[in-house]
Amino acid sequence: MPRTLKKNSADALFAELGQLTTEAARRKFLARHKALIRKETVEQLAQLVVQRVRVSTQEALHLAETAVLIAKRLRRKEVLPLSLRAMANALYSSGDYRAAIAHHQQAFQLYESFGNWNEAARTLSSSIQPMILVGEYDQAFQAAERAREIFVRLNDPWRLARLEINLGNVYHRQDRFEESIAHYERAYMGLMPYKDAEAIAVVLSNMAVCLISLNDFPRALAAYQGARSFCQQNNMPLLVAQADYNIAYLYYLRGEYSRAIEALYAARRSCESTGDAYHFALCHLDLSDIYLELNLSEEAHEIAHEGFLRFEKLGMGYEAAKTLANEATAYGQQGKTVQALERFTSAREMFGREKNLVWPWLIDLYQGLLLLHEGRYFEARRLCLAAAAFFDQSSLARAFEHPSDTRARLSSSLAPGADRPSSQRSPRSASVLFGGQEVAGNSAQ
Repeated sequence: MPRTLKKNSADALFAELGQLTTEAARRKFLARHKALIRKETVEQLAQLVVQRVRVSTQEALHLAETAVLIAKRLRRKEVLPLSLRAMANALYSSGDYRAAIAHHQQAFQLYESFGNWNEAARTLSSSIQPMILVGEYDQAFQAAERAREIFVRLNDPWRLARLEINLGNVYHRQDRFEESIAHYERAYMGLMPYKDAEAIAVVLSNMAVCLISLNDFPRALAAYQGARSFCQQNNMPLLVAQADYNIAYLYYLRGEYSRAIEALYAARRSCESTGDAYHFALCHLDLSDIYLELNLSEEAHEIAHEGFLRFEKLGMGYEAAKTLANEATAYGQQGKTVQALERFTSAREMFGREKNLVWPWLIDLYQGLLLLHEGRYFEARRLCLAAAAFFDQSSLARAFEHPSDTRARLSSSLAPGADRPSSQRSPRSASVLFGGQEVAGNSAQ
């Protein structure tokens, strides 16, 4: 076979590689197609991973594994870190966040040792999102600061703008919405001169997430619809499915429960077909929210528990804590106070490990109201006063209805057999798209 592959031939070979599920099969394939064992193939595969994570996470993972295999055979220093970063991005999209972090770190160390600072900084930027999904916030901030220093030194304003998206994601995950949207706005302004359409679509989606949390639903819906249209036009079914998920969540927030349930089940099917484990699990969390509001406690308990197990498997403490809190609320509605308090306590501890500033106090309020119904007034008063003190002094209180305004209604929502009023909805975020992170290869050169 000639060393230079024609495009059609290469495309056919790469399509076949994407379907090979074992290393043995990939080795056998490369033995038959030795012309693929070259630097250019690794570069092409890394680029292809960027595209395929939007379509099929499993196919992207198989291509990344092939890139690593070829890079190790070549033993060329410049291609191994590129293949490792491609692998990290594929692992991230598949929901294996700690493995993604490990591959990012290996790639960064190699780029750093070679003095390739641009690629080193891009790799740091890519690593931020999987770090925050497993609660490694200090590590994420350190990676962001190091990447910023390098991009400033290299005078690369475009990469700095993309880095702002990732920083916005960190603050959003900690429910620091105003700080988050400020970073997204800086990213948007920085990206406009470069006409970086995909990154701009991601910024608009992530800004919409913040607008949801700040209860600005009309602007959020308009932003999501614009981002969805862009992703559909550019053949990004994974991001289309994520937009559908977020639009479904908006219907829920607006009280359109039937439409929200139908849309969430449709989004869940789409996420399952594209291998998007994160959004698949998020559908369980939102459905449990809706079932709680409709006083369908048994359904809420079952789907919240399933969501909790899925988030636990993904290593995502923040979402796992939220599903556990919903499971606790379902038990409270059923009059199972002991089980409810046990799960609220565990959820509070999980939020503490996530360094979340808001949810521990919100759970104190929920526990206090549950204890109130049990006649345990002293314990209830202590917890509710502590929560009220936090919300009185916190700038984050604007994202939550003030406890003193909702006490009576919240009390009834946790009583056995009572409805869960819409005012009790926590400002749970819709997902933040990962597209703001730098991805492997030269996808945005």
